[in-house]
Amino acid sequence: MYRTLCISLALLFCLTGLAETFLVTSDLHLTGDGEAHQAALEALRAASAHVDALLLLGDSTNNAHDEEHAQVLEFLSSIDVPCYIIPGNHDVTLKISDFIDLYADYGWNSAFARDSASGSCAVLTDGGTCLLLLDTNDMPGHVAPLGGIDPSTCAWVKETLSALPPGTPVVACGHHPIIPEERWTRTPGAEALSKVLDGVGLYLCGHDHGFAAVKLDGLQQITVGQPHAYPGWAGLLEVKDSDFHWQVIPLYDEPTRQDMMASVMALAEGMGRGTLAGTKYEADDEAVEWFADAFEKVMSSELTNAECERLLNAPAAQKWREIETKTVVKKWIFGLLEHCPQDVREIEVFPGRE
Repeated sequence: MYRTLCISLALLFCLTGLAETFLVTSDLHLTGDGEAHQAALEALRAASAHVDALLLLGDSTNNAHDEEHAQVLEFLSSIDVPCYIIPGNHDVTLKISDFIDLYADYGWNSAFARDSASGSCAVLTDGGTCLLLLDTNDMPGHVAPLGGIDPSTCAWVKETLSALPPGTPVVACGHHPIIPEERWTRTPGAEALSKVLDGVGLYLCGHDHGFAAVKLDGLQQITVGQPHAYPGWAGLLEVKDSDFHWQVIPLYDEPTRQDMMASVMALAEGMGRGTLAGTKYEADDEAVEWFADAFEKVMSSELTNAECERLLNAPAAQKWREIETKTVVKKWIFGLLEHCPQDVREIEVFPGRE
């Protein structure tokens, strides 16, 4: 009865053409230090006053400790609009049921469909949007940092989508990115999930700590960065008539943003030198500068075709391609440059009308 009523309401909202907006963020990584991310939480709290709902796309805690979860729950209880949260690999231990018990009021209890194989569920918002809140943590058994999706979860997604009336807007949300193709070998089930979501059109995720956008076979994936890291953005998604308008909004003033940029450039230089340590390029300033430049472009979402081509064709890029150790960072940066040359600052998605 509840499921039938919810779906009927979704269809009613779709037909009336009402719009609703979602504030979208990810990877808070709250620790025991309650002051570390206070500015970000306050900025998100202020921004949430102007939307219909808040979406947290995983890794809200850093170590899944009780005090970290308590901070997340305190933050969620301070938001005056509906909040929805999904698990990231930092949020759960061996039992996804622990996460569900903690955050049941932020998705699970109001779901019209729940996946028995994972912490995934489907919710209908007050505005009639179906949110697929997906658990991409390779549960049960263990938590994989690079994620994983159980085949039965993909079957559940397909069944859930097939039960919705035509025209119901659907937004899929997961912690781990599932495209481009290189992730299919690192994240079990990613390819299967991307194919199941092909008709949905939009998949929101986090995990990579930076903003990026890539489109493949009709599925638009948007990766959301951290609110407390440069460039200090959150995502704003408007849903209307099954079409999606995405943009990013600044959370801080310009002086704060400039301070954040200085911090991220220092981080990039340290990460570049650390990755090159022990290789023949460890003292190569050109290679370090290339990485810092690429890192800044990734974090600020300046991944236009021209910028990606410039970086990939630079002489220093070849030096990074030759590195045979500590390749995780290299694969991450090259994966974004090669597959995500798309400005994430404003995107229109029209599912089924390509």
